[in-house]
Amino acid sequence: MTQDLPSSKYDRQERLSLWDQHIIEDSVILIAGVGGTGSEVAKNLALLGIGGLILVDVDTIEFSNLNRQMLFREEDVGKKKVEIARKRIRERFNPDIKIESHSSLLQNLPQWIFYNVDIIAGCVDNFLARQYLNAMAVELKIPLIDSATDGYFGQIQYVKPKVTACLACETPQPPDETRVLTAPCTLVGVPRVREHCAWKALYEFSTVHEREPIETSPEDIIELTKLANNFAYKYNFGQFDEKELLQLILFHVPSLITVNAVVSGLQSQEIIKSLFLEKKDIMKERERKILENLLKTHRFRIPSFTIYSALTGTINTFDLVPDPSCLVCGQSNAVVDSIQIVTVDRKSKFGSILDKIRKKHKKDYVGFRGNLIIPDDGIIQKFLSDGDRITLSSLADDEEIRLQIKFQN
Repeated sequence: MTQDLPSSKYDRQERLSLWDQHIIEDSVILIAGVGGTGSEVAKNLALLGIGGLILVDVDTIEFSNLNRQMLFREEDVGKKKVEIARKRIRERFNPDIKIESHSSLLQNLPQWIFYNVDIIAGCVDNFLARQYLNAMAVELKIPLIDSATDGYFGQIQYVKPKVTACLACETPQPPDETRVLTAPCTLVGVPRVREHCAWKALYEFSTVHEREPIETSPEDIIELTKLANNFAYKYNFGQFDEKELLQLILFHVPSLITVNAVVSGLQSQEIIKSLFLEKKDIMKERERKILENLLKTHRFRIPSFTIYSALTGTINTFDLVPDPSCLVCGQSNAVVDSIQIVTVDRKSKFGSILDKIRKKHKKDYVGFRGNLIIPDDGIIQKFLSDGDRITLSSLADDEEIRLQIKFQN
């Protein structure tokens, strides 16, 4: 006698009160970073039956990834993370899921990709990318669930634009190893400090090779050092040696698989809770009433900040207070509802467009998708997509202006 199979492979979770599988199946999550936490979050969401994933990561698989990134195998070393992750998720966890992958620097991602995203999952391991995600989430009004791990510790932060504190409210200063690099929020063609030459070199290397340099490759490090020193010589800064350059732009924090597993599990659960909150108006009536009752009695909440310690086995949560003076989400932030449109010929040289924009708005600096540095003599279409936004700023005042690029037909 055979046992009847459940009508749905999600039967066990669908038995939960408050659960609405249709909300999960109709949602799209962008996962920035497919490493120790990102690959686990992708796997968790796929098993939960998420409708779509957008995976973004510029890295290739390294041998040291294999002990904590379950989507990858030894034969995958050297291949692009997002491509293997997409393949493995469909093979092993959910063949029906829609997965879009981008092997790209996060700041190179065309802005329109964010437009149909329900939640952003931040799983990146560097300050610059994390702050860029934060700015995008606030500007486009998309909830961000961000995670970070460091050895025995992990944290998750929930950013609900204009409701909770954003990442810039509580961490206005970057870690020491990147502080000098991120002082200007709109990095431009001419480096203002010596370290900017290193980041110009990293960007140029990543643009040419469509990947980041591999720190164990002598050829990559020699090329990167040469690029950095060419910029340093051009702008009258001191030269770099290879060891200094490695420490400066290829900084890696220690990682532990058990901490990654706990943090990614917590992050995945907060993503699901955020989906229910964002879409409670279209939930089934019974589940919506349960959720509303839980909210009224304070038995359903998403902490704005969670810290996990593997040493003590404790999970502590906090509610962070938004900073009214925050330059990203505060009262004086640059995100405005009415953004000016700039119509340009997509074949124009970048330098000529920048000069016109600077002079018209009387601003010194122009930023593109975070801290990108773009050659003045490049064609604009190569670096920006139709609909991308740019930021204008000046040392003379704190006011920033946002413009949106529109290509002529």
